[in-house]
Amino acid sequence: MVPSLAELDIIAAALQSMLYGAALLMFMLTMYILLQDHRRRRLNRTMIGASFAMIFLATVELGVNIQWIKNGFITLGPKHIDGVEGYFADVSEPAYIVKTSLYNVQTLIFDAAVIYRAYIVWQKWYVILIPGVLWCCLLASVVGINHALATSPQNTDNIFAITTGGWITAVYALTLATNVTATGLLAYRIWRVSRRAAEFVPSDRLSVVLHVVLESGTIYSMITIAALITFLAGSPVVYLLLDLISPIISIVFNMIIVRVGLSSSRTALPALGIESAGVTSDLEFATSDAGRLPTFRTPQGENGVELKSMTVDLDDCGDADGTSVIDTKHGTLGTSSSESNPRKSRVSL
Repeated sequence: MVPSLAELDIIAAALQSMLYGAALLMFMLTMYILLQDHRRRRLNRTMIGASFAMIFLATVELGVNIQWIKNGFITLGPKHIDGVEGYFADVSEPAYIVKTSLYNVQTLIFDAAVIYRAYIVWQKWYVILIPGVLWCCLLASVVGINHALATSPQNTDNIFAITTGGWITAVYALTLATNVTATGLLAYRIWRVSRRAAEFVPSDRLSVVLHVVLESGTIYSMITIAALITFLAGSPVVYLLLDLISPIISIVFNMIIVRVGLSSSRTALPALGIESAGVTSDLEFATSDAGRLPTFRTPQGENGVELKSMTVDLDDCGDADGTSVIDTKHGTLGTSSSESNPRKSRVSL
């Protein structure tokens, strides 16, 4: 038997609070990893700003949800024309519209961040063309659903109606498609470069990064698929899932940074888009002139101490465009130009 909307909202508030605690912990760990020794590193302000935005939106949504429950059981619900149950089903209530809008904005930021990561790895705008177009369609759907909810007549208690149902279905489907395509591009790039690196230097650093990327994408995709299925089935459980997605988005976003950063301690920070003075990549792949033999050199640490790492320049390990660079110890790959070799790149997660 499916619980009533009032019961579902109580359950959702309890679960959302627990997930928010986990999201807050992940956010603090992310800031610790990104900001430690910030005077010696070039910070990735894009990722820091996105992380702040998502935890802020999750915090506001939790506060709105608590107010929503208070209104439903104490102040506005008993006075509603259909009682407490009717209040929680009323999609024209300002609190419900605010909750939905916060979720939609958070979804846009999260999907944009995944596309940004894919672009940093590939450095080719046409590679992210499909997820970029999907994101634009998602933006249009978000505007559409917010407008439909804001203009709904009072006491509208059917979220599955044609005026709102089509927009909500589009939002769930488009965010799922955007995330899957962008995550797939990112994972494929890491997998391909990791396979090439394994031919020369055995290392599981990039495999760890690949697993984290796939896990985070799978978690978000599964919760979105569940929300889409329950909505299409007309189940009120979708109200519960909507409240849970908000902290999950923040957790999933920060999970990559935390797991990669903590797995390799401070030396993994280049994987997060942070350059450290005196830290040299263990393995960098770059295309060189045709016919040039691989060269091996041992880098020096910032204090003149020999580091146990090796830089390898190989002819045919890069992609056709000659921009592959991999750091197996730091878990990095991507693109960051260098004066000495403009074709070298790092990966930023």
